[in-house]
Amino acid sequence: MSDEQLNFILKTMMTEVEGAENVALVSKEGLIVNSILDEDVSPMHIAAMSAIILSTCEKALMEFKKGELDVCIIQGYEGKFIIMECGEDFILVCVLSEDARIDIAFTKMRASVNKIVDLTEDY
Repeated sequence: MSDEQLNFILKTMMTEVEGAENVALVSKEGLIVNSILDEDVSPMHIAAMSAIILSTCEKALMEFKKGELDVCIIQGYEGKFIIMECGEDFILVCVLSEDARIDIAFTKMRASVNKIVDLTEDY
């Protein structure tokens, strides 16, 4: 897996999801792997927050016996923060504007996850 390949997948997702503002691939340990972020967004913070949120959501689902986590959505008045598991070791994160279509984001994120999983199988 190369940085160029991952960057291409993230850039493609950014262009295909109208309203995508930031995207990142992070490890489940909370480390940044690759990202396309605004200058004012800290890669370290988005990676750490994503890992913590994913872990917390997984624990909540286990506690309530609701199965495995599919996707975690945090929706505010000015945008959305979507976290999706990406294979066993990674998390795909997308920050959307308030008017972005979440259905399109899901579809494109799932396609990106499949591509990343194919690239990282031997990681």
